Amino acid sequence: MSKSKPPLFDFFIFMEEEAGLSLTIDQYHMLLQALQGGFGISSRSDLKQVCRLLWIKSSSSPQVERFEQCFEQYFEQYFQENSQNLAQNLAQNLEPQFQKKNSKGSKKATSTDKTPITSPPSSSTTPVAPTTTPDSKSVNYPQIPTAMRGELLPEQPFREGRYQLTPRDFPITQRQIQQNWRYLRRPIREGGLTEIDIEATVEQIIQEGVFLQPVLIPSHVNRVEMLLLIDDSNSMIPFRLLSQKIVATLQASRLGKADTYYFRNFPRDYLYLHPRHPDATKINELLPKLHCNRTVILIISDAGAARGGINRDRIKLTEEFVEQSTPYVRHFAWLNPIPSQRWQYTSAEAISQLVPMFELNHQGFKAAMRSLKL
Repeated sequence: MSKSKPPLFDFFIFMEEEAGLSLTIDQYHMLLQALQGGFGISSRSDLKQVCRLLWIKSSSSPQVERFEQCFEQYFEQYFQENSQNLAQNLAQNLEPQFQKKNSKGSKKATSTDKTPITSPPSSSTTPVAPTTTPDSKSVNYPQIPTAMRGELLPEQPFREGRYQLTPRDFPITQRQIQQNWRYLRRPIREGGLTEIDIEATVEQIIQEGVFLQPVLIPSHVNRVEMLLLIDDSNSMIPFRLLSQKIVATLQASRLGKADTYYFRNFPRDYLYLHPRHPDATKINELLPKLHCNRTVILIISDAGAARGGINRDRIKLTEEFVEQSTPYVRHFAWLNPIPSQRWQYTSAEAISQLVPMFELNHQGFKAAMRSLKL
């Protein structure tokens, strides 16, 4: 952290380059505003929490782990080079920034007021006091608001005619998603001998005439392998939170294997490990690694229904991907967050002829899971 630069600017650049975060200068100013309001300056852990809330938009564990690793790496090096306490250093660096804003606000207030001033504006950061006369009233100068730590505002009651979006407004709840993952089962007995084979044990008693020990067999293991592909194009932004809920429940499911990849508009050449992130894998290298009898592919995309119209290139490239993937997977299913009545006369209608497509709601999700059932 250099004193010749704004506070934590080196840290901001380090997190953008090393952690791979897609940050803008506005997000840096948001951090400064939070620090000036008293958030994140008391300890290193508080600063980490503030940065994570402001900068981490994805709940995927790899991005969070990368953030944690780079954060600790930066401040380990910082404490080796600086003996001063982090909170004291932040306070010293933030004070000039805050005073600079106050001085600008004071100059603006004095320049717009028409009341004569007995002395010229001072170049210091102290606001100029208004002059008063017996026949004139004191001038009320605008005050600079200061952010302060306090309690959250109470939730406003719902008023008729006012739209509110809450998690319960989604077409499918998190619990319903978790329940529907259970349709995907391919039980195979693997591992150690942990379960009793009742029939074999009874048969052994009949043959030997005495019960010595039970016949043990391996327990059932779910060997379904899921490949979840999510469209991260601009038309899918309104459904991003719902997609994140699906990814979170998939990671907690008891499938044999579950991998999530991202694409834009249609899968072509590469599948990305994180939304808006350069890490990617080639499709022609990923597909041969799949188990053709256990792997199912679930695609979440509007398939062009959000924008409307027919995009023949999109239909053609989607068809090529399906044909390329068919030898390596057992089943396909497509979840479309756009209502089914809007698929007509769009690219989604043509793509639904290539892959079984279902509306992304409770009924559609259940039907998709049943179609993928092995």
